Amino acid sequence: MTDYVLVGGGAFAREIHDWFAPGLSGGDRFVGYLDDGDQPMAAFGRDLPQLGDTTAYALAPNQRLVMAVGDPAGKVALAGRLGGPQAFATLIHPRAWVSASAGLGHGAVVGPFTDVSADSKAGDLLTLNAYSSLGHDVAVGDFVTLSGYVDLTGGVTVGDRSFFGSGARVLPRLTIGAGCMVGAGAVVVRGCEDGVTLYAAPARRL
Repeated sequence: MTDYVLVGGGAFAREIHDWFAPGLSGGDRFVGYLDDGDQPMAAFGRDLPQLGDTTAYALAPNQRLVMAVGDPAGKVALAGRLGGPQAFATLIHPRAWVSASAGLGHGAVVGPFTDVSADSKAGDLLTLNAYSSLGHDVAVGDFVTLSGYVDLTGGVTVGDRSFFGSGARVLPRLTIGAGCMVGAGAVVVRGCEDGVTLYAAPARRL
């Protein structure tokens, strides 16, 4: 039996709870969340207590953390405070498709109707929101977040800590550097180096 503790108490935590809680089995369950502010999930109809903040919580032996923050910099900071990526569970929704030849690091959250295709590889603390896709032979670094309906097509490479807004698409075999921000609805037709913000279709630099 595993007791899952959400790290973050905001809207994404509520999404994760609602995606995964109905399908947990074998006594597995969500038992609460950690948040550095006051975001009572009970106000939204979820009977989950705030167990503490992210600076002083000690996991019980049967507990695993679940990353419920989408911001890459936030994920880096939280993992550093809470024992590293290995302290986080990987959750794969039963309506996701993950190829047997794909590889995921520690602490991935793979939402409903996502696709992790043949021979794609992802680092630690990947976030795949609903309907997002890693095409064949995609390579994604650590702490990367794909919002809903993002499509990384075949052979794309993404550096650590990059974020993709809803509906963004990257064309085949392009490289997106580390720490990049790709805006919602952007269509990336040329690769970019580290730290670049892209928006629009075709994508251009901010």
